Amino acid sequence: MHDDVLAVHEYETQQFTPAELEAIARYREATAGIPDTFDGFDLAHVHWHVSEFGPTQTYPMIRSLATTLGNWYLALDAAIGDLLTCTTESSTYSTAAARFLKAESETYHQVRQDFEHTVTVWSLGLDTSATGDYPPATRTLNLPGQSLEP
Repeated sequence: MHDDVLAVHEYETQQFTPAELEAIARYREATAGIPDTFDGFDLAHVHWHVSEFGPTQTYPMIRSLATTLGNWYLALDAAIGDLLTCTTESSTYSTAAARFLKAESETYHQVRQDFEHTVTVWSLGLDTSATGDYPPATRTLNLPGQSLEP
């Protein structure tokens, strides 16, 4: 169960406790395969799906992905509660658990944002080019370059 991904979160701090490792195992079981479901889901994929299966089959595919995102959210929400270390002194997260949750939530939010952007652009027939009618998806701020970047 303990792997290199988890070891990264333990860098220069205490290792995950057995209870934390159990909570992470439950989270991983609940989300098994979910992030991979969204690999390659972009506007080109949706256009391909429409050309292969038609719009009547594309809508259920998109709804199914939305449900999958909802399941991911529920698993992440459960992990947030499960990884809380409660003692008589305080309720907090270990450093490793906080790092794990931050990384997982950032991944979830980025996938959700990409999904919502793709669905919006496709369903409304918008143009995301630099001079288009809908902003392109951005992930980072480049202050030296004074720009938002994909």
